[in-house]
Amino acid sequence: MIEFVIFSLLGIAIGIITGLIPGLHVNTILPIILSSLLFLDPYYLAVFVVSIAVTQLFISYIPSIFLGAPEEDTSLSVLPGHRLLLEGRGYEAIKLIVVGSMGSLFLTLVLIYFLSTYFQILYEASRPFIAYLIGGVVLFMILLDKEVRKILSAALIILLSGLLGILTLSSSLVPATKVLFPVLTGLFGLSTLIVSMSQKSKIPDQKVEDEMKISMAEVFKSIFLGSIAGIAVGFLPAIGVSQAATLVQYAGGMGETRSFLVTLSGINIANEIFSLISLFLVGNPRSGASVAIEKILTELSANDVLLLIGTICFVSGIAIIVTLFLGRKIPQMLVKLNYKYLSLSVIIFIVSMVAVVTGLLGLLVLVTSTSIGILCNSLGARRSNCMGVLLLPSILFFLGLNPLIISILGI
Repeated sequence: MIEFVIFSLLGIAIGIITGLIPGLHVNTILPIILSSLLFLDPYYLAVFVVSIAVTQLFISYIPSIFLGAPEEDTSLSVLPGHRLLLEGRGYEAIKLIVVGSMGSLFLTLVLIYFLSTYFQILYEASRPFIAYLIGGVVLFMILLDKEVRKILSAALIILLSGLLGILTLSSSLVPATKVLFPVLTGLFGLSTLIVSMSQKSKIPDQKVEDEMKISMAEVFKSIFLGSIAGIAVGFLPAIGVSQAATLVQYAGGMGETRSFLVTLSGINIANEIFSLISLFLVGNPRSGASVAIEKILTELSANDVLLLIGTICFVSGIAIIVTLFLGRKIPQMLVKLNYKYLSLSVIIFIVSMVAVVTGLLGLLVLVTSTSIGILCNSLGARRSNCMGVLLLPSILFFLGLNPLIISILGI
């Protein structure tokens, strides 16, 4: 037991580092971990990998909300989190995420326990209808606003971001494991920082208090929707956290800033839990960490699943404390800095990271995605329309049209 705790704590330390540094994802370091630590007992190594993945899940909201440097799972949190930061309630944004994660952690485990026997059936039965489900989401996003101008704006942004997704995800411009870094950073992070600078925004004094301006009924509803959507992401092929968040964003009023943050964090933790035990539930790994677990523990038993669940709960408790601590301290530090110079420094840092991680072509992708993000703001369209970057390629994939589109585009 002591050894498991030690490897959990080591994983937490690595997860904090990977969570705070934009572009340094757990999937990036997993090959290094697997190649250099295979001499370890497989159960210790599995606990280590799970601890890194779960910790990063919590910590990565810090740079996403406070610095506008998102990853795929946190990209949609940039705008609502940034909005609360500029209202002096950055700490509340972190608390909402923690509440959503804690509630969804408990509810997801309960739901998986009672529904586990049905996941394999749902996994097989749902695959033929995925394209139509995502297509319905896209159509709903376009027609959400009644004004013709806004409908056309939404369609344009979805089309442009979707074309960007097709070009980048279906080509070798940037390695597949790294391509979402410049794409999502530009669409949601860098564009937000540039717009804020142009509007001469500044970070006000931050309120560090226990109050959250959201009703308990709204919290429970958001956690429930987040848990259901997160589990659905786990067994529905190629549906990611961002697609699921886009789908539920408007369900039951989830477009409201605070509700959406609770829902998004719930989706993330529910998806992570399901992904890490997906080998046992549906016989198919659903994340980078679960692929690593498949290589480490070739056949998962019920006892192995209990070990993973225990590790998730233990690590989540510590990660929540660290996230709340950083969420309290970092905003207080930011208010002492000139917002314009801070934003400029973050922009330079992000551009440098993209250059280091993805090279010159990655910078070209970053410039393109940032331009689309700024255009979205200029047209007054919802930023969630930029998720067309993942939604349209997913539709083409499930309709079997990818080869045709790739051939037409010559990529």
